[in-house]
Amino acid sequence: MTTESVNVVIVDDDVISLEVMKAMLAHFPEAKIHTALTGQEAFDLIVAQQPDLVLLDHQLPDFNGVELYCKVRDKLGAATPTTAMISGNKPESFATECDAVGINTLLQKPLAPSDLTELMRIAGASK
Repeated sequence: MTTESVNVVIVDDDVISLEVMKAMLAHFPEAKIHTALTGQEAFDLIVAQQPDLVLLDHQLPDFNGVELYCKVRDKLGAATPTTAMISGNKPESFATECDAVGINTLLQKPLAPSDLTELMRIAGASK
């Protein structure tokens, strides 16, 4: 039985955090991983790739994660990918803002492998 690939975009301006998430996702053979360091780079990549899952840092140099999510949602509409907002800060500090725009998954760095397992399951099931 073949497993369908899951396109994942990781967005983080911290190269170390980005590489850690990339290494964790490498344990999922179905994951096709793409990365972006800025909001604009991420927007272009997400629109072009239309991934199944976006791991989105809350604070980027040119956008905050919520602004970027809204820009993607405005462009892609119903095709907006499953998105998890990630931050080094406690999720409670931005939970209301995320909830207001429809981001339901908030994760604090460092991520646990179980967080990614669940997100990959959800993203794969939504295909």
